[in-house]
Formats: sequence, C-alpha cells, structure tokens
Amino acid sequence: MMQRRSFFKTAFSGMLAFFGARRARAQDIAPSIRELAAVILPSHLGSTGTNKVADEFTVWIRDYKPGAEINSGYGHPRTQVTGPNPSLHYGEQLRALGSPITRESVAKALEDAKIDRIPREPNGKHVAADLLAYFYGSSDGEDFLYGVAIERDDCRGLGNSGARPARLS
Repeated sequence: MMQRRSFFKTAFSGMLAFFGARRARAQDIAPSIRELAAVILPSHLGSTGTNKVADEFTVWIRDYKPGAEINSGYGHPRTQVTGPNPSLHYGEQLRALGSPITRESVAKALEDAKIDRIPREPNGKHVAADLLAYFYGSSDGEDFLYGVAIERDDCRGLGNSGARPARLS
C-alpha cells in the first residue's frame, strides 16, 4: 500500500513539473509576444487588438498538444496528427530580436531564417512568422484581410445566409 502511494505521489509530482514548466514558458514569453505583436500586426488593430491576438497566441502555445489528432478534411480519410510544438525556440528567438523589438530587427531575423512568406500555420521557423500565421489564419485575420465580417468560425444561421457579410468599419 505504501509503495503504491509513493509511486503515485512521484508520478503526479513529475506530471506537475512537466505541465508547470510548459505553462511557465508560455507565461514567461507573453510580454515579449505582446511587444512583437505591436510591431508586426496591422496598426489598425490598435494596442487592444494586438494584445488580444498576442494573448490568444500565448494560450495557443500553452495548450498545444503534439501528436493530437486533427481534422483531415473532406475527402482525405487518413488520420493526421499535429507535429512537434513549434514554440520550442520562441524564447531564444524573442531574445535575439532585442529590446525594444523593432521592425528592422524582425525583418533581419526573418531574412536570416530564410522566411519570405507567411506560413499556412505556425511551424516553428520563427516566432514572428508564426504569430502572423496565427493571426491571418484566424477568423478575425480573415475578416481583416477582406474588410468584411465573414466570421468564418461563427454560425450566422440560415436566415441571413444569402446576405453578403457586413463591411468592417
């Protein structure tokens, strides 16, 4: 009985350390992610908007689960899973951008990483490109790009399904 209790206590403390470290990393880089977002996201979003995107990206980093099954899409019956956590090098990439983060330091870092376009989804090559991919791959980012409230991830119902999306002001 005592050995079993000791085993579970050790196993549980190890799990806490693992998940606690993962959460601490996301929380540690959150202020730098906000600073980066203010530099690279559209200024039209304002500080409230860029902070919102940065905070959502930080939550996405914290909650990312490598190997999780993902939707394969219509007509693609094979099971697909998420890859390794793309945020493993974000801390060092953010430190390399310096303080304060500038457009010039971001441009140089992206050039050094040989990134010439925004990836479809965050892939870990550079935190700046991944933050842009996260934003422009989101429903809010899509609305921003087209200038209308498409609201891809919301259900508008059938009553107005034939109506064009409202213009964003």
